[in-house]
Amino acid sequence: MKCRYAGAAALAAAIFAIDSFTMLSSAVAVLYVLVLILIGDTASERTIRATAAGCIALALFSFFYGHDDAVALDAVLRLVFSVAAVLATAFIVLKRLADQQTVASQAELLDVTSDAIFLTDVAGRVIYWNHGAEALYGWSFDEAYGQDPHALLATRSAPSRSAIRGALAREGSWEGEVTQTTRDGRTIHVFSRLRRRTEPGRYEGTTLETNTDITQRKAAIEALSQSEQRFRTIFETLAVAIWEHDLRPVKAELDALRAEGVEDLAQHLGQRPELLRRIRASVRITDVNSTGLRLMGVSSKEEFFTHLDGFLTDPDEDFIAFLLALDAGAPHFQSEAGIRTRQGELLRVLVAFNFPPPELLDRVQASVLNITERIRVQEALQRTRGQLDHALRAATIGEVSASIAHEINQPLAAISAHAAAAGRWMDRDPPNLAEVRASLDAAGAAAHHASQVVRRVRSFMTKVEPERTRLDVDALVEEAMRLVQGEIVSHGVALAPVLEADGVAVEGDRIMLQQVLINLITNAVQAMHATPAGERRIALRTWRAGGRVGIEVRDSGPGFGAEAAQKAFEPFFTTKAGGMGLGLAMCRTIVNAHDGEIRIDIPGDDAPGGRISITLPVAGRAAPGF
Repeated sequence: MKCRYAGAAALAAAIFAIDSFTMLSSAVAVLYVLVLILIGDTASERTIRATAAGCIALALFSFFYGHDDAVALDAVLRLVFSVAAVLATAFIVLKRLADQQTVASQAELLDVTSDAIFLTDVAGRVIYWNHGAEALYGWSFDEAYGQDPHALLATRSAPSRSAIRGALAREGSWEGEVTQTTRDGRTIHVFSRLRRRTEPGRYEGTTLETNTDITQRKAAIEALSQSEQRFRTIFETLAVAIWEHDLRPVKAELDALRAEGVEDLAQHLGQRPELLRRIRASVRITDVNSTGLRLMGVSSKEEFFTHLDGFLTDPDEDFIAFLLALDAGAPHFQSEAGIRTRQGELLRVLVAFNFPPPELLDRVQASVLNITERIRVQEALQRTRGQLDHALRAATIGEVSASIAHEINQPLAAISAHAAAAGRWMDRDPPNLAEVRASLDAAGAAAHHASQVVRRVRSFMTKVEPERTRLDVDALVEEAMRLVQGEIVSHGVALAPVLEADGVAVEGDRIMLQQVLINLITNAVQAMHATPAGERRIALRTWRAGGRVGIEVRDSGPGFGAEAAQKAFEPFFTTKAGGMGLGLAMCRTIVNAHDGEIRIDIPGDDAPGGRISITLPVAGRAAPGF
């Protein structure tokens, strides 16, 4: 570069000397354009402008130095032509410099990008190969120059190379996925874009190709596809039915109610059944697995129920509980529900929702487990247990009767004999009153003995020695509710528990206390047989008051009359047809054995229906949380 600048300076000096100190009449100053041409490839814009100005200044100096005051017109014209030639050459050199800088910037940009970019000539040989291509394929520019890139890279594509060349000839461009091999033998997948240059000029007919490495992306997509297929297989083959729901309309309805200022959502929904039906009808089912199709008796997903309301049979209270859980942002919700299949069969299922974040409520999965057979088995077991209990009670009564009859047979015979003797002594003439009195005294003694026998047998039969264990009261009540759930559902009764004895424990026999609760709930259900189906309700409440804990069972039936409440705990007293009258007597015996109390409240205008409450002493220390 220094040699070029030195040569340019020497040339300018020679032209100046010739133009200033010789008598040549030609336009010698025009030769200054050679100086600009000589430095134009390497000089900066500022240097070119300075050189052009210097050449013009030298030409003007030579002109005025070599001419006197009388200047010929041809000499002026030569000067003007020389200056114009220098200016024109400077403009051309500057324009060329700007073009070179643009091309250099573009070439630098192509080298900076991570995509592989190369240019091939008309014959398909590499004439440009950027750094991205070197990094991706492993071949340097010198190694790739003049090569057929697709032979070098062993390019394989779905359309043949001839088909790609045909598309380039027709349309001037082509893009698609191809497979190539790097220098170290790795197979890579690239997204290739080809463009044929058709503008007249040096690069006419060349092809610019850019390749983006998508190997990792393709592997990730393949892994994702395999994962989706694996989970789809699991989804379809699970033994549990899976339904997918779109809960966005439901959430929108709940948010709108909150925005309107609704605070007690449960009460608001309970008083507006039409709103509840509309919300339930808006729950759309978006997917279902094969187990769900078989459960509902549907042959294909296209024929499946499109909305949740199409097969639910449960009352609105259960759906309200679901809405409250969704509104509160609960992570999950589980409940039993009734559904109706396509064939009209009623099923009991256990439904479990896992709620995602609000932005993913368009795809909410629910696990649906068919528990119909389990409930039927439980109901059959309960019936069998009831029959066994009845048989056991009958056998017990028989044994008690036989024992009482055996024990009091002799006192009764004595009473009969003494009474007959007293009669005979009275028939005498005169009657022997002393003997009559003695016979009657003996008969009274025999009667007293019979009474003692009955009292002893009764005391033996009512003596209860429960197994004392520590029991969480709320957990005990919940377990009893589960045991009678089938009977409650079959009679259309709504059970509303309010358990406020969390962590409170008692000492007692689990089976006996459960039997008391089961008996009370069963009696409440049976007492509402004449109550309309939609009005059958049982409220089950627990609370703590000082050192005792209370349990109350309250129904919406007719309740107890004053006489019935007074006699209800007496053995063999019953108001039910076919009843034995032992249930409440047994309950009182068990409660008393646990140092507790059981009471019947007579219904009033402020508290209609039957109500039985139990109070038990609290255990010595608080039970662990349940």
